[in-house]
Amino acid sequence: MNTFDLSYILNIEDNKELIDLNEIHLKPLYHFKSSKMKNYAVFSKKIKSILDHLKKMKASSSIPLLIVGDTGVGKEMIAEFMHYEVDQSDGPYVAINCSNINKELFESELFGYVKGAFTGAHPKGWEGYIKQSQNGTLFLDEISEINADIQSKLLRVLETGEYFKIGGQTKQTVQSRLIFATNKKMEKMVEQGEFREDLYYRLNIVKADIPPLVKRKEEIIPLVIFFIQELNQKFNKSVQYIEPLVLKLLYSYNWPGNIRELKNFITQLMIFADGESIKYEHLQKKDELDRYYTQMQKLPDQQSNQEDIIQTLLEKPFDLESFTMKIVKKALEKFEGNKSKTAKFLGLKREQLYNRYKLKNDS
Repeated sequence: MNTFDLSYILNIEDNKELIDLNEIHLKPLYHFKSSKMKNYAVFSKKIKSILDHLKKMKASSSIPLLIVGDTGVGKEMIAEFMHYEVDQSDGPYVAINCSNINKELFESELFGYVKGAFTGAHPKGWEGYIKQSQNGTLFLDEISEINADIQSKLLRVLETGEYFKIGGQTKQTVQSRLIFATNKKMEKMVEQGEFREDLYYRLNIVKADIPPLVKRKEEIIPLVIFFIQELNQKFNKSVQYIEPLVLKLLYSYNWPGNIRELKNFITQLMIFADGESIKYEHLQKKDELDRYYTQMQKLPDQQSNQEDIIQTLLEKPFDLESFTMKIVKKALEKFEGNKSKTAKFLGLKREQLYNRYKLKNDS
């Protein structure tokens, strides 16, 4: 196999042959120019589209970027892409996780302080992360974790490009690209008064919404092979073959931790790998992977057989009334509260829906 072919790998009969990784030539959809990005590869059309879109920000380094997405989807890769590939900045890249800094100290860490500004301050003062990133990039991850007071001061920074160190009288100016990221639903936080609306809209001038790995499944197997090849060099291993079943299981799994979880899993696998092959028995979470693979095998039929569903439900005791009510509620959500459509979909009369499930007849 000269080029990577997902359908070819997924159609190989389980365990009848090993796949030679040396015969697979991965073709990333995006080629990074900077050597700083060599540990990244893009095999998803969705991610390539996002990167192509962000390249248009090259001439506007004063415009902030908001990156949203679940934990582990690759938000920092996007931030590094902006710094090394789009801006091609000679300045420093400074990445801070807002949730890891003591909230009482966050203001002084971000804006800096002059000597003697407060009890316990360093005698020489502190320049702050904004100053450290001068002519470069400041990446603030988990921006949703900052408190209201810092939100107010950060808004001023974004509006004026200016700030003061704690205890200082000299106006400081921001000369770096500011990038923010979060795994929270910011709109909900604004609605609930947990995040300033004006700050959110100032952050949200340009947004990159990174989909989870489960919505980029075409990327899973290429990334597995990419990580194995990368870790062969890092750990001085010689893994050259892999069982098709292993790749199918990895492809079928949900990966709630996204790319981070996938890479950590392959790293663990490679640390303990002996010899040239990775086989099914080497997997540490095979039961969970196997379950997902079984589920995925049923997907082409769009619906599992009713007998299979019943057998699954009867594996352990459950509350039938509660379970049925959940189905009714999900059906209502599906039809946006339309009770007539819900009743028809569930094979019930409207009166049954109202009386049995105690729904209000508001027709």
